[in-house]
Amino acid sequence: MPTILSTRKLSDAHRQIVGAASIQWMEEDFITILPQEFTVDRVQDVVVFTSQNAVKSVMNNPKAQILKTKPAICVGVKTKALLEQNGWEVLAWTHYAKELTAVIERDFAHCSFSFCCGNIRREVLPTFFKQHNLNFDEYEAYQTVKQPHQIQQKIEGICFYSPSAIESFLQNNQITTEVCFCIGDTTADALKEITTQIVVASQPTIEATLQACLAYYK
Repeated sequence: MPTILSTRKLSDAHRQIVGAASIQWMEEDFITILPQEFTVDRVQDVVVFTSQNAVKSVMNNPKAQILKTKPAICVGVKTKALLEQNGWEVLAWTHYAKELTAVIERDFAHCSFSFCCGNIRREVLPTFFKQHNLNFDEYEAYQTVKQPHQIQQKIEGICFYSPSAIESFLQNNQITTEVCFCIGDTTADALKEITTQIVVASQPTIEATLQACLAYYK
């Protein structure tokens, strides 16, 4: 029976997905998310989110509630669902930030943007906004903090959900023969120099990452 490490604690719903499989699961949170207070003085035409963490931070921040007066575009189907659950109008969404730049270029080139992100954010959207002379404000809505753990037990596979979790894992551990199951291309790219044993989920969700792992060991 293979032992698989999930680099974040699984929810009850996630455990139901993996429960019936003949796999031993280990779970550790290799990163933690700290919401940050920030103030919004003015709001642009469209609010941009690249993660659920940014949405949660904004929803719990009275000084940022003004952002809700404008529609949103976002990265991730889960981000879209969370926005809509909170009564937010979502005009467009994509799986990846690179795909969102194409949508902005096609449908929102006349707009200005309020971009809510974390402290470890990629340059894809800011670079795109600057290159296309698009007006945008950037708000750091949360911090991603690494929580390294040393794994003593032999493991056959690892589920990674972000490049930050990979960095945190590698602080105290090595990747040798383990199969790495990645939530998406950005996470997989962070492993390219380290291993060829990479399986990318069919879509960038935790559920799809777990399903990819189950399918591999079936």
